[in-house]
Amino acid sequence: MKTRNLGGFTVVELLVVITIIGILFGLLLPAVQAVREAARRMQCSNNLKQMGLALHNFESANKEFPPSGIRGSGEITWAVHLLPYLEQQSVYSEFDLRKLGSYYRLGANPAEVAARQAQIPSYLCPSRRGPQQLSRDNDNRVFAGVPNYNIPGACGDYAYVGGGNDGTFHHQGTLRNIAFTGTWQLPAPWMVIKAKSVTGFRTVSDGTSYTAVFGEKHLPSIPDAGLGAAGDASIFNDDTFQWSSRLMGRQITNGTIARTLAAGPTDVFRPTERFGSHHPGACQFTFVDGSVKSISISADLDVLTALALPSAGVVVGIP
Repeated sequence: MKTRNLGGFTVVELLVVITIIGILFGLLLPAVQAVREAARRMQCSNNLKQMGLALHNFESANKEFPPSGIRGSGEITWAVHLLPYLEQQSVYSEFDLRKLGSYYRLGANPAEVAARQAQIPSYLCPSRRGPQQLSRDNDNRVFAGVPNYNIPGACGDYAYVGGGNDGTFHHQGTLRNIAFTGTWQLPAPWMVIKAKSVTGFRTVSDGTSYTAVFGEKHLPSIPDAGLGAAGDASIFNDDTFQWSSRLMGRQITNGTIARTLAAGPTDVFRPTERFGSHHPGACQFTFVDGSVKSISISADLDVLTALALPSAGVVVGIP
């Protein structure tokens, strides 16, 4: 009788196959990661594009740009003003822009709490964090005589380009931070606000395609996400400028400070003041004309200064 060879794999053959699969996986993994990052970067660019379109639609409806904020009084920021033009009318309608401390006045009604904590997809970079990030500390603040409060709100990965070469920070960019006017009403709601913007396309004398208005804000450490001290409290709250606004370029008053683009997520130089990206090599910006452009992290300081200011009298190309 003859024995039949069943043709099974030997141990050596199995080890060879497993080794080959491992090598192929090692070769393909970087390519897969690169494709995923390219998709995330494209989504981030699309977010900035949507913000640019929202700014244009706001201007078309109101004949002016929204203010970046209202002097750090617990009011709402540009991020709230743009909500109706990002298909977020239901969230926007819960904010009462007429009252002093309009960000803080929310809270008694569950719908108001939900509005302040609404996660807006267009304000989140997919390379940086998940969609459920709320601010975690505002406890160094006092509002209406009540100390040590914390009112969580939705965070965001983008900031308004507030300028860069002047000691009055955050007041030279395209939108500007403005003062409020109104009449006192005691007791609550304390004050009715009539905020009037001071900017529009007319104030961008250097050209809309040469002036940046929104960009990726630097956040050096994911464990710091949501911390006000790290410049990452709610994007809706203007209590501190750095939560929704950043600077870039050369400061020439009150000392010389060079605010370059952050070299990467581990860059810790003035992290609450600068722009920076979790995409390698470049940081993306929305320009006033609605375009989105990537700027190299090694861009020249004077170029960054000119791009940050709408009327610097200097027109530069994108490096």
